[in-house]
Amino acid sequence: MLKRLLRGLALIFAVLLVMIGGYFIYAYAQYHRVPNDLAEAPLNPKTNRVHLNQTYKMMTFNIGYGSYPPSFSFFMDGGKDVRATSKKAVQSAINEDIRLIKKENPDFGNIQEIDWNADRSQHVNEPQMVQDELLPYTTVLTQNYDSAYLFYPLTNPIGKAKSGIMTYSKYQIEKSTRYQLPIETNFNKFFDLDRAFDVNILPITSSSKHLVIFNTHLSAFIKNQKIQKQQLLTLFDAMQKYVNQGDYVICGADYNHALAGKAHNELTWMKEFPTKNLTKGMRVVAPTNAPTVRSLDVPYNQKNPKNIFGTIDGFLVSDNIESLSVQTINNDFKSSDHQPVVMSFKLQK
Repeated sequence: MLKRLLRGLALIFAVLLVMIGGYFIYAYAQYHRVPNDLAEAPLNPKTNRVHLNQTYKMMTFNIGYGSYPPSFSFFMDGGKDVRATSKKAVQSAINEDIRLIKKENPDFGNIQEIDWNADRSQHVNEPQMVQDELLPYTTVLTQNYDSAYLFYPLTNPIGKAKSGIMTYSKYQIEKSTRYQLPIETNFNKFFDLDRAFDVNILPITSSSKHLVIFNTHLSAFIKNQKIQKQQLLTLFDAMQKYVNQGDYVICGADYNHALAGKAHNELTWMKEFPTKNLTKGMRVVAPTNAPTVRSLDVPYNQKNPKNIFGTIDGFLVSDNIESLSVQTINNDFKSSDHQPVVMSFKLQK
């Protein structure tokens, strides 16, 4: 009887080992990085060009793939939730994001964490929703990653995700290119996934210079801080080329570093921003009227001391751009764990 029990346990153990081994083989076989220096085609192209000395408005907004309402806490931040509660909830959040964009009516905008085929966001095609509603804009969709099925947490896996960033503009985008960012090379790469930045070149009327819009979303839950620093330095180096040419450079992004206010070095996603290493000829423009991000360890409650708030979204701008104003659009984190940031600016002659 004991031998039979032991054989049964050994068989179960062997089956589990085969399943676990098979999963690891699948995960590594499925893993790939999107190619570097990848040309992208703007959709719904425009022909009108940017002018010097004209006031423009730009928004940057991490929409949290439509899955982070105020009631949501996220398992990777110490919370309990994994996937969006329903497809309807995701669609409602994206519609709220679209409403905010339309209300502000920016000339340019960057979106981070936008999904189009992901278990975590109930397979809602979010870029299609945005493109269908933002007809006055040309859009560029840049893929960050197309992950294998992540069987984590075991009781409620986050699953597969295809996600990226989007730039939209009322003006002509002459060229758009995706570039890779450094990422971890060990098993942690399956959790923080691929990272990239997008460079969009916009011609300027009666000028040989260009408006160059960068869009990116840097790693959040990264264990290797050297990689996090390398991501920033890679971004800074890429911007330097255009600054040296005399172009007008703006990067609107989720930097996962504190651009203003208090940094929280105990968190992997709100460490102090390394201003001393910033591209020469560029500066930080960030809001101070309201936070741009909340922690996801607990549901949103402005009065709950467990909630951590900060400013990790904003702009890096070249010195030939006059920033007229910048502010957080405070909507009490209704549709995301982030809030949008809007900047008014001029390209100086």
